Amino acid sequence: MSDDCNCGNKPPPEPSRCWPNDPDYLDGKTEIELPPERFTKVFWDADILDLDDKNKNDTILGTDELFKVRFRVELRGRLWRCITGDWKFDVGFTPIGREGAFLLSSLLPSDPNFGYPNWRGCDTLCIERIVTVPPGTIKLQEGEDTVVFETAAKVELRCCDGHIAVAGYEALEEYQFFRGA
Repeated sequence: MSDDCNCGNKPPPEPSRCWPNDPDYLDGKTEIELPPERFTKVFWDADILDLDDKNKNDTILGTDELFKVRFRVELRGRLWRCITGDWKFDVGFTPIGREGAFLLSSLLPSDPNFGYPNWRGCDTLCIERIVTVPPGTIKLQEGEDTVVFETAAKVELRCCDGHIAVAGYEALEEYQFFRGA
């Protein structure tokens, strides 16, 4: 009989990360599979809201206009009730045809609505954060009267040790900003 023949013997159990020196780790371990669609579903949405326009689908904003960004996360499934962490949200703006990309949070660093620190699933499975963007926040370069930005929102759930457990993004659309209101 060859030394590489398993010949019907079970492979040795994978060593435990928690008890690596236990030779009889539960006589081998059994994985419990949890279907993600039943225990940890996530729905995510972000919108740039033009507040003073009658056409709410308009994607042209004046630099002197107030607008809002709404972030929403809806969690479904039993396991979310057992999870805690820090949610983080942001919107990236990339100008088309020139350099100068930025994250909205870098322009409004003291706004607490770019996150939900110390979130606990046993408290809520519905998260909504609204960032109010004051007039003049989005700046155009000297000599520009309009700029079209490609925009995308991102979401993260960070664990207590800082690693990212959930990450996602949503391409929002192009938005044109013009000087004035």
